[in-house]
Amino acid sequence: MFKKYVPFLICICLLLILVFFSSNPPTGNNHISAFPNLPAPIGEEDILITSAGQAAEGAILQSIADSLHLKTDYRPRALGTDLYDYQSVVIVLGYSASGLIYTDRSFQDELTRIKKLVSEADKSKLPVILVDLAGAYRENNMTMELFEQMVAHADYYIGLNNKKHMKLYIEKLDNYNVPATLVSNLDDIHTPFNSVFR
Repeated sequence: MFKKYVPFLICICLLLILVFFSSNPPTGNNHISAFPNLPAPIGEEDILITSAGQAAEGAILQSIADSLHLKTDYRPRALGTDLYDYQSVVIVLGYSASGLIYTDRSFQDELTRIKKLVSEADKSKLPVILVDLAGAYRENNMTMELFEQMVAHADYYIGLNNKKHMKLYIEKLDNYNVPATLVSNLDDIHTPFNSVFR
């Protein structure tokens, strides 16, 4: 007689386990305000795309913006004084030693330039979008320092989720309540980037 109640008891136990785990989600430092893409646009055209670190990925993002028919200017060495023509600022993260050689700037000069740019964007109330297209390939101390200087000014972050130290990025984004979209490959950038403006 007891055997006919076994399936029913197993179902009740499974249900209780599911209820327990769904009401007590695991805690930890991996929480992030993540979206597949933004629920509503935060930026407007005209858009300035610039580089933080002079990596070549800025040109890739410009190509993506062209394919989305967004009105953008790619100015890798833009200054804070150049923002008067724009409604949104997109900063492509990535330190490149060879890229900096062509600008006749040191890393400290680049850091100062980008700090002034985000400060001016704040004053002008322009949305700042951080984009990291290279992921682990540009994962170095200089790129992290650039990120740390800008994250407090960011309105949105789009990046590849292949970094070895992704947890550090997630913690910083979470500390400043910056919504983020992390994607697996470069082709997946189109949708979240488009959602910033449309």
